[in-house]
Amino acid sequence: MAKPNNRFRAVLEYLGITNAKLAKALGCDPSLISRCLSGQRALKAASVQMDAIAEYILSHAKRTQDLDWLKARFLEAGLSTDNSTVYRFKQNLIMWLATDGETLRNNLGRSLPGDIAGGAPAEKKREQLQSAAGDNDVKIGAMEVILALRPALASLPKGSSVRIFLSNDRLRMATNEDIAALFREMIAENDLHFQMVVCVSGDTLAMSKLLDAYIEALISGHVWLRIVHGMTQTVTSAMHILVSDDLCFLVSETLGTFAPPVAAVIRNRVFVAETLGNFEAAARYAQPVLNIYGDEYTRDVIEILALEYCTPGALDVVKDSINPMFMSSANYDRFLKTRGHSKDEFSWRSAEFVRFKAGMDANLKNGVPFREIISLSRLNDIVLHGRCRMAGLYFAEHGYIDLDARGCVDILNGYIDYLENEPNFSLLILDNLTALHGNNCWHIKRSGHVAINNWQGKEPVMIHSDQLTLLREFQERFDRLWEQGAGAIGSRANVISILRDVTGRITNTDITCLFP
Repeated sequence: MAKPNNRFRAVLEYLGITNAKLAKALGCDPSLISRCLSGQRALKAASVQMDAIAEYILSHAKRTQDLDWLKARFLEAGLSTDNSTVYRFKQNLIMWLATDGETLRNNLGRSLPGDIAGGAPAEKKREQLQSAAGDNDVKIGAMEVILALRPALASLPKGSSVRIFLSNDRLRMATNEDIAALFREMIAENDLHFQMVVCVSGDTLAMSKLLDAYIEALISGHVWLRIVHGMTQTVTSAMHILVSDDLCFLVSETLGTFAPPVAAVIRNRVFVAETLGNFEAAARYAQPVLNIYGDEYTRDVIEILALEYCTPGALDVVKDSINPMFMSSANYDRFLKTRGHSKDEFSWRSAEFVRFKAGMDANLKNGVPFREIISLSRLNDIVLHGRCRMAGLYFAEHGYIDLDARGCVDILNGYIDYLENEPNFSLLILDNLTALHGNNCWHIKRSGHVAINNWQGKEPVMIHSDQLTLLREFQERFDRLWEQGAGAIGSRANVISILRDVTGRITNTDITCLFP
């Protein structure tokens, strides 16, 4: 009895390829595909049909997750994990799909020379296999570039910096979904940082696409962005990816829409070193789109907060936390005394808070609108734990602090007081914030600057920018988030009711423990 080719069926179903569509592409009758799926017709690895089927499948596996799905299937089948080239990837796909694939693999393993199949060092084996696979230094098409770039990035030490130069902000490869996904993956797995220098043409849509592709990495401080204004007419556009001291990718792209990108993989140390020097020179004269402050930035951040709360101009805030600016001065001082500061250190921190508070109150009295968004799930988390984790910068400290239950209740009561007495202050409580807003806080001084405090890493990071392009991008995102309030807890009375419920639940959790 014929054995169905379940692997063939699985990949067609995963990629949404119908028998009719595949048959049309191969120029054959759909019944042939059906017989191959049922096992009535063998799908031999060396057949013309197998090669054409593999090509067609690879042309439809355009997303990073498609390649990852296929690689997981190869791994389950015990196939080689070397997928660094399109050639190797295609060979693995053929071996996985072919009805005689397992037999061929067994025979191939027995016929390999001893230094490869036996006990040769892993590095030597890898070099020999790559050589046998015909690995070239020119990659054509986004998938080839990604397959070559992934292992190069994955091999870097944790925390390494990768430098990228874009001769044109309209480069399609720079905003390619799979390239951006690969960079995000390397940030998450290897804590890589990407320094980008971009020649901008004034095309706001192009810049918006670039910001959108890397918005999460910008917020976390893993993408460092500088721009050079002006772009000369060019025949092709270039993207230089400087991976290490001895490896760079030179990606060239036409100004049309159909030709695939082409990448030259350069391993010449002298060429890479000089290219790196040229990048540093370009970066030196480029304009920073944003400034990234580390955990030693106390004085800088204080001045940024002063700009936001004490100078004229509307302020929009979205927080995956609660805002200490709504504490009373007395409660701020109470918590500050628990931090073990000397008398002088306590005094200047207390005075700065009073200055911010007075500036915010004066702005509201003068008719300046303040809008803030907080998360209901975060409020419930405060009830559960009896504290709120936030960046220490709000108390002019490094690292993170846990604000106690009494401080949390005072902030929530402060929100209520401002809602009841300041018509220019509006608060929106969303059921949950998006992943983009998780563990961070956006302060947008409209037509002024954007400041993002991110606390998802080992140390807090502050992103600050007064570039109108970036500011406009974040303002649009805030406005879209604010519009969600139409279907959430929108009205003033309902917001106050929610806040009172949360404060009641905090104080009733264990009143003798939380408020000794």
